[in-house]
Amino acid sequence: MEDLSAMMILIPLLTLVLGAVIGYIIGTKRKNKPKGKLNEQTEREADDDGDNEYEEEIMNIVNEGHEQGAILEDEAKMITNIFEFGDKDVTDVMTSRKKIAGIGCTMSLEEVLHFMLDEPYSRFPLYEEDIDHIIGVLYLKDVIDAYINHKDLELYEIAREPFYVHQTMNLSALFQEMQTKKIHMAIVVDEYSQTEGIVSMEDMLEVIVGNILDEYDVEDREITKLGWADIFLMRGSTRLEKIEEVLGIEFDTEEVETLSGFLVDQLGHLPDQGEEVEIIYQGWSFKSVDIHDNVIKQVKVEKKRTKKEENEKDKE
Repeated sequence: MEDLSAMMILIPLLTLVLGAVIGYIIGTKRKNKPKGKLNEQTEREADDDGDNEYEEEIMNIVNEGHEQGAILEDEAKMITNIFEFGDKDVTDVMTSRKKIAGIGCTMSLEEVLHFMLDEPYSRFPLYEEDIDHIIGVLYLKDVIDAYINHKDLELYEIAREPFYVHQTMNLSALFQEMQTKKIHMAIVVDEYSQTEGIVSMEDMLEVIVGNILDEYDVEDREITKLGWADIFLMRGSTRLEKIEEVLGIEFDTEEVETLSGFLVDQLGHLPDQGEEVEIIYQGWSFKSVDIHDNVIKQVKVEKKRTKKEENEKDKE
């Protein structure tokens, strides 16, 4: 994990791997449950004993492997966290309602975009009246696309359907359901349907590999990958060498050092506020999202597909 492009695929890769591991552990536990005509209390006790015996056996193997050098300390810690993962509820990892960065329906599209760009998140609950009336989830990439191509859309038309879960839901069960449904954020509610918080796939992954993810965290968010596709949001101040690592291209220039400088150099003049700037370079589209005081602040970068690739995508 030496470059930024590798970091970009870390979370989705871990989601797939950990989903399989958690599913395997849960499935194996069920297969190992004692059989027979037992009363409910005895059966519960037998289940607990079977689970504890199973976990103890696995941890003995892990500890032995760690002592022999076959399993690294981080790997052993991760396996331990997986077992503890199944004992947690949603409330153990959720972002509480007081800390939710929500967006009200009365905000304009431009206000929403600037609000999102100032926050360290890519998904935001959309609400009417207050946070107890969430009607959708806004994705940064969807808002950027609407701001560039569909400014007449209302916020509720851009938002995705919210996914609600009860605050007592087990974390393993939620992880598997969100992975299956390809959902990235869940709204946590209590018995009165009032919002208690939100939880994301990243929140759950951090329970297991948080110490590893932190090592590759990009606090300044110069480059944000928007979803699974080859689409990025980049700050104009991002240095060209960092972009070269992510996109796998080379900028043929020695006159400028930042993305904003490169685009202005290609454009041939300082852009005005509100001006739409798009430069196609080595198969990539660089389109301005935010221009302030003649400076390009934010840029949407997207891989340009050939007609053949577009047709194949439409068939999927």
